[in-house]
Amino acid sequence: MPALLLHLTAVERLAADARKLPPPIARALNEDIEYARLGTALPDLPQFGGLLGGWRQWPRRPRPVPHFARLLHGYAPVALGLKMAELVAMGALVGKEPGLAFVSGYFAHLCLDRTLHPLVETLAARHRQADETGEAAHARIDWLHALFYLRDLHGRDMAGNPYLRSRFQVTKRAGPPARGIGRGLYELIRLASQETLQQAPTKSEIDRWVRGMYLYGFVLSSPVGRLRGLPSYSNLSYRELYQGPDVDVPAAVEKAQALTREVLERLSALMNRTHFTARLRARFLDEFPEGSVEACAA
Repeated sequence: MPALLLHLTAVERLAADARKLPPPIARALNEDIEYARLGTALPDLPQFGGLLGGWRQWPRRPRPVPHFARLLHGYAPVALGLKMAELVAMGALVGKEPGLAFVSGYFAHLCLDRTLHPLVETLAARHRQADETGEAAHARIDWLHALFYLRDLHGRDMAGNPYLRSRFQVTKRAGPPARGIGRGLYELIRLASQETLQQAPTKSEIDRWVRGMYLYGFVLSSPVGRLRGLPSYSNLSYRELYQGPDVDVPAAVEKAQALTREVLERLSALMNRTHFTARLRARFLDEFPEGSVEACAA
């Protein structure tokens, strides 16, 4: 799956081109981009629970994927998003705009995963190095995609750039999220997870993940983050793995953005009805069916 940094960049780009979105969602992204970042980060958040947080997948021998990261990616992710959207539409737990921003970010994550994951599968099989595991090849290629995309966007390698720090801000309070996320957002996640997955993380777990994510962003945007910058052979990797005769990741990202806008258009129409009947859910799932991808690198 795409690196979290690419997910966060994609949701920012989605908000920047809000004219193509339903007006309520456009307003929500404009007012509450922090919650959109939290929504798009949600499936990857469990990766940030350990001491090394999001660095866990970078070594040649990736560590096991945390339970909730695998669960959030692999078991009914669309149904989970629909339940969160229903709770927001009912006006439960969180304000309408924060909730809309959060749910929009979540579905943006699903759309980018679905579009890029098959491409990375092909690239990892084709360009896996002799001493790499399959998971490490995925992690390496996902990370290069994020770095190349940001370099094309900003004109330079962004690893180690303080500008990145704001991308990892998922609460309204500036600085480290010492208190974690708000109770309303947590209850939104908990209730949807309990109904859809039959289990849910505790608030202390999610708060720890959010703090780990912030720390990861802090380190990545510091001089230490340059250690994860583009390697010296990046020009060759750019053509082989990112944009060249056989691959076009920027076009795939644009395809994912177009899919996200379509999905959010359907979701907005569904949320306007407030109550999600079985027929309406089935219609949405016909247009955007369930799908599972393996949880890979953060």
